[in-house]
Amino acid sequence: MWVAESTAPGDPQFNVVLHERLAGEVDADRLQEALEGALRAHDAFSLRFDEHEGTPCQWVAAADGEEAADPWVTYVDLSGEADPAAACAAWREDSLTRPFTLRRSRLFTAAILRESASVVHVHLNAHHLIADAWALNRVSLDLWERYSALTGRAARVAAGRQVASLVEAEAAYRGSAAFEEDRAFFRETLAGVQPALFTRATVAPVGGQRRARHTFTVDAGLVRRIRDAGGSPFAYLAATFAAYFSRVHRTEELVLGVPFRNRHTDAELDTVGQLANNLPLRVPVGPETTLPGLAAAVRRGTDALRGHERLSLGDVLRDLPAAGAGSRRLFDITLSYLRHPRPAPLPGTALASVVLAPVHHQDALAVMVHAFEDDAELRVDLDYAVDVFDEDHPVTAVAGHLLRLLAAGLAEPDRPAVTLPVLDEAEHKELTRLWQGPDTPYAHDRTVHSLITEQAARTPGRTAVIAADGTPSLTYAELDARSNQVAHALRRRGVGAGDRVAVLMDRSPLLIVALLGVLKSGGAYVPVDPGYPAERIAFLLQDSRAKAVLADDAGRAGDLPVPVLATAELLTGPDGPVAEQAGPRDLAYVIYTSGSTGRPKGVMVEHHSVVNRLAWMQNAYPVGEHDVLLQKTPISFDVSVWELFWWAIEGAGLALLPVGGQRDPRGILRTIAEQRVTTLHFVPSMLGPFLDLLEDDPELRAEASSLRRVFCSGEALPAARVEQFNRVFAGRGADAPRLVNLYGPTEATVDVSFYDCPTGEGPVRRVPIGRPIGNTRLYVLDAHGGLQPAGVPGELCIGGVGVARGYLERPELTAEKFTEDPFVPGGRLYRTGDLARWLADGTLEYLGRIDGQVCLL
Repeated sequence: MWVAESTAPGDPQFNVVLHERLAGEVDADRLQEALEGALRAHDAFSLRFDEHEGTPCQWVAAADGEEAADPWVTYVDLSGEADPAAACAAWREDSLTRPFTLRRSRLFTAAILRESASVVHVHLNAHHLIADAWALNRVSLDLWERYSALTGRAARVAAGRQVASLVEAEAAYRGSAAFEEDRAFFRETLAGVQPALFTRATVAPVGGQRRARHTFTVDAGLVRRIRDAGGSPFAYLAATFAAYFSRVHRTEELVLGVPFRNRHTDAELDTVGQLANNLPLRVPVGPETTLPGLAAAVRRGTDALRGHERLSLGDVLRDLPAAGAGSRRLFDITLSYLRHPRPAPLPGTALASVVLAPVHHQDALAVMVHAFEDDAELRVDLDYAVDVFDEDHPVTAVAGHLLRLLAAGLAEPDRPAVTLPVLDEAEHKELTRLWQGPDTPYAHDRTVHSLITEQAARTPGRTAVIAADGTPSLTYAELDARSNQVAHALRRRGVGAGDRVAVLMDRSPLLIVALLGVLKSGGAYVPVDPGYPAERIAFLLQDSRAKAVLADDAGRAGDLPVPVLATAELLTGPDGPVAEQAGPRDLAYVIYTSGSTGRPKGVMVEHHSVVNRLAWMQNAYPVGEHDVLLQKTPISFDVSVWELFWWAIEGAGLALLPVGGQRDPRGILRTIAEQRVTTLHFVPSMLGPFLDLLEDDPELRAEASSLRRVFCSGEALPAARVEQFNRVFAGRGADAPRLVNLYGPTEATVDVSFYDCPTGEGPVRRVPIGRPIGNTRLYVLDAHGGLQPAGVPGELCIGGVGVARGYLERPELTAEKFTEDPFVPGGRLYRTGDLARWLADGTLEYLGRIDGQVCLL
């Protein structure tokens, strides 16, 4: 404590408070005299601390020292305030949060507060260096003995024990065999421990407030049910916290800090001082363990710890191997169960007592459970760090979840604790209905190419595709006719519904013709980047069982195990309409994953899924005759899908970036200016250099004046890039382009969520991945398939019409990753393996890959 306080002076994190409220007949003068007598009887309140040549020292200050004239107990009359009760509460809170001067100063304040003629408060605030919760209770007992004696109700007053005896006992313990035995016990008990800790904010919160408090009650009925089941309230509450926070951290073990009073003799029990010792309790939370089973494990664990509670936490930690940046942290949730002896009732007076302590900086949550009688209700104080339990994961919701889990565990004692419900009806409705993508009509009975054919018939002479190398542009009529020629040629070669046709071509107008021709033939296109290594190209063709390969140059394709067709040579046959073979449930494309986590997988996506994705985009960010989209994404990435087809369904134009140009910010800007591009996509790692170019040379910004929409996906979009985007385009006012963050895996048809980034020049705290798009359902699930509450991380799972058919020729993997939707009869889910959480505003925050996580929040 000395070290922690010395490195961060002027902080109240080690204050502990005894506050007692008396209603009835109270003699305030006698009460003040009794409190001062109780404090003077225990020399812990005369302890002083300092440092001498780098060594901390403590001593008992002389009674006739320079502080002797300072009152030990003050009297504060707040009865004349407009709201005396509120004034007393504010005074108490101010005392709790007022730091002590650590060096050579008195480390307590004490006061009698007058609220009204019939209500008086006793308030004692002490630094944890001189007192713990048990010590404050000892002071309370002494106070009321003295008060009874002063008012004629009792004659005997116990003498105070001296704190020096604790120092002597500690020295004897450190020289004993028991000290080494305790060290050995903890080394064995903690072997292999991997504590789950909350990620903490690196900067102090706005306004400086680090902590707050919330109180809830466990009603007496639940307490009786615990005892009727043969359990103890402490064990069941600890089990409840372990079961809940194991879900939060997605771990099968939770380490709780459990304070032990660490007093073994009558002398120690009567001595005011700091002996309490926080020790790590490992609670294994297996997938089948029930709440009673967890409670039994807690009992066994605490019984084992109790035999070794004298070894200080500092000694326990020093024996552990350091992890990370020298950290030996074991827990950041502490659970105290206070059941102290209480004074005899005072005639005509009602007494309510509470011990308060703010959460220490290293703790995310300090839980203090107050038990008053065997079967009475329990008061639970949650002192929490506001950077952990914030508006997105509010502590009030946590309290409700804990109570529901406890009640459910008692009602269903044979049910695994990790599956017990924690959500109330409103939360469940919010997560499964209110925050889901809207059910919107779309052309579910159509194919992508049929919609494009209809647009070509409406606007045959409109420019469709604009080349980057001077190649003549294509009108809609020309695009339609040439793609018909490709489709007829493929049909003659036996391509029909469900057949895969590989497309091995660079970006050009002919590429767009080839892709549309494959779809019109009834086949599904398999994009293959010509820049891939020969081994990967051969693998994709073999694995996809492509019926043919369309290339811009058959000779360049080399020796492949599949017939290679030069697309240009197919433009000689009939160009009339092609009879429809594919339907909305047939494949539109098979795009392969990168293979970074193993063998590349071919993701099968059906026409109706693509139609829905494009319809949502048009509804949200409509384009039309005066828009030009930029095609810059290699077609082997599924982001390219909306670049390739959205514009054609809606009658816009498509500008083609030169081959390889996606890596050249100046080239991108040049194409934007020349072709008056209104809509384009960036991965964030390329948006950065593009914005840097415009920020470094403001005169270039005029070349981006046509931009109306910029979409980002494929990587996490940093908040700093959003701020930079807003700075770069601030001069355009309301005409500034909109920046939209998109998220989606290949297995769910490009994108499943969207977030309109904030505008203006203010700071951006974070960039969520947003809300579900139309006809899409997003769930954050725990490791056992249950809904995670808002604010709690879990695996992001996707349902709705965008979910792919599965992996080509990989039935086992398809069955593993594509599962039933437990919330929609007949629905399917794709398990992304991504970690996410719902935020308070109903948007989703992406947190990384589950298999790569260290800390969760």
